[in-house]
Amino acid sequence: MPTLAKKGHTRRRLENLPAALLGRPRARLGNPNTGIPEVIRQPLYDIYFVAPGNPLPFLVLFAVARNQNYTFGGVNSFSKGRAHTNLTQAAQLQSSYSFMARALSIYVQGQQGTAHPVLHREDLENLQGSFADFKINDKSYYDGIVGWLPCAGGASYGGFGSLTAPASSATSTNGWPVTSNRYALPGGQFINPQESFSASIDPTQNALTAGGNGAPSTLAAAGNPVGVPAAGIGAWFVVDGTLIRVAQ
Repeated sequence: MPTLAKKGHTRRRLENLPAALLGRPRARLGNPNTGIPEVIRQPLYDIYFVAPGNPLPFLVLFAVARNQNYTFGGVNSFSKGRAHTNLTQAAQLQSSYSFMARALSIYVQGQQGTAHPVLHREDLENLQGSFADFKINDKSYYDGIVGWLPCAGGASYGGFGSLTAPASSATSTNGWPVTSNRYALPGGQFINPQESFSASIDPTQNALTAGGNGAPSTLAAAGNPVGVPAAGIGAWFVVDGTLIRVAQ
């Protein structure tokens, strides 16, 4: 094995360092190599918001990145922030980033920011019956309905509370809200740098009572029941897994 430079020698003799020491802090050669990747637990996520009294739209998720406007489902247009998605470019990871997708989930509540953001069961049921998929490079790794993708988080009420008569309060969730309750992707699926991926929610394939296909609508904002206004849908599609990125 090569020996290190003699004591007191001022020149940094990289050629005398064992390969195992290169880029490691104990080499004491200044800043660590920023090209070394780090692996962290970090889900990818995007939103599906629908205002009260509006048809549930067909929507391709992860196509509108952060700081771009969300203009779907009858909601007032707003710029997507960190609470809405963590993608900084449409349908792709940042340059040099990669991701191991291990599980899927969808968390649902009333529309974010409303005065009474409680999800009504009727709206949840219509969303759960909607078709959903998850694709990497246009190759599908999930085809099914939203109801098969549990929430894995969110509010859970253990009781039923009375408010000012005749109003009441309740919460609906799509599955037990614990972090382990996800739809697993056995073995995981890798998303390479600059590789496209997407998810979609398609309520237009729901069978309506009048026959044929068409999208159901969320409940109107007027009390449903009286005294408890509807708040539409605020849903987050979550791809859980590990993010591989270059250390900064």
